Amino acid sequence: MHRGSEWLVPSLLCGLLTASSAIAAENPPPTETTSEVGSAASAPTPQTPPTEPAAAPTPLPEPQPNTVVAAPQPVPTAPALPPKPGAPSFRLEGPAGSFLKIGLLLQPQFQAAGDLTRDSYTKNIYSRRTRILLGGTLFGQFEYFVETDFANLFFANNVPGTGDAPATSVKSTPGMNVQDAYGTWKIYGDFAKLDVGYMLPPLAHNALQSAATLLSLDYFAYTFVQGNSFQSSGNPVGRDTGAQLRGLLLDGHVEYRAGLFQGLRNGQTATDVGSRNFFRFTSRLQINLLDAETGFFYAGTYHGAKKVLSIGGSADIQDKYKYFAGDAFLDLPVGPVGVVTAQVNLTRLDGGTFIPGLIKRTALMGEAGFLISDLQLSPIVRVEHRWGSGTLVDETLLSGGIAYWPHGHNVNVKAFYTRVTDKGAVHAANQFNLQGQLFVF
Repeated sequence: MHRGSEWLVPSLLCGLLTASSAIAAENPPPTETTSEVGSAASAPTPQTPPTEPAAAPTPLPEPQPNTVVAAPQPVPTAPALPPKPGAPSFRLEGPAGSFLKIGLLLQPQFQAAGDLTRDSYTKNIYSRRTRILLGGTLFGQFEYFVETDFANLFFANNVPGTGDAPATSVKSTPGMNVQDAYGTWKIYGDFAKLDVGYMLPPLAHNALQSAATLLSLDYFAYTFVQGNSFQSSGNPVGRDTGAQLRGLLLDGHVEYRAGLFQGLRNGQTATDVGSRNFFRFTSRLQINLLDAETGFFYAGTYHGAKKVLSIGGSADIQDKYKYFAGDAFLDLPVGPVGVVTAQVNLTRLDGGTFIPGLIKRTALMGEAGFLISDLQLSPIVRVEHRWGSGTLVDETLLSGGIAYWPHGHNVNVKAFYTRVTDKGAVHAANQFNLQGQLFVF
């Protein structure tokens, strides 16, 4: 070896050892961690796309004697932001995967409504819904939900033929009713669940939405047109008692619901007992092109928490009574700007000779809105049209309004104007509603 380069080898070794120590300090060996989807060690290594050949590397300068390579300093990172507070919930935890939730729904409302035959407006300040909610799980496998309702509390109905109250100025105090009461057995996760009790049968999309998460002021006018056609002492508002099987298939892209419900029980005769007829069969199939709607109740809007585009169909049959429906629902975030929401429901029903008072009819109902994220405001429009046979006249409802969501579905205010037009009526009728909502569950 040349005598002038005797210092070169020790210097090279010193530099290599120092650089290796710095690199090891900056990049410690990975430790194995786990998450909800499995071990981090089992995650596939990201593939780097091919790049064009790099230019020839520039030769490094020869190290000088006694040169120490400084370790690179770590780049400072910004402190993590605190998590956003979630929706309020009052929950009591129990052992073995059991818990109880307690909730409340209040919807105070002002209404000024015209009439199709009379002049002036009937005005009311009342509570559209007053509900207490209970729900939870037992042993992580059984779920339950019960809620009460005091609907239209202190509403004075002076318009004949509308609403549940008689055409008097007496304020409505119907008492507290059971609105829903059912239990769910999770037979096989989300693939198969059995619901038993008093619940909403699987009709069109709007008929399965929660009253606490609607987009606009209320359900469509013809969503629960069956009303009390199945003969009960009080109007069940679409509910019935029975059992249904429901679940999600193909990674949530297909939802099915099918069940048997009480329906209309026939009367006794001189020779036969009553309630001997077969039950009401109701079914629904929904295709979820994006995210699935996983709960028992659908929402009128998810405010950007989900990306939903679905197409559904329903059938409801008992004896000569038949109901068929088709629907489409869209709830999609549009970048940071807001959320677009729209749905359309088409229903056709006929009571036949089984329920002669339920005249054959068809209803087309739709609504659309856009949530402006910066303002938390949603302009909303609705169009509803019904036509039928016999004495049933054609009717059209056009509505427009705005919703303010300072705390989403927990606290909001909605103002709506509706114009009702009936074929052959003396004149059209106008209606204005202002509604607040306080919801905790």
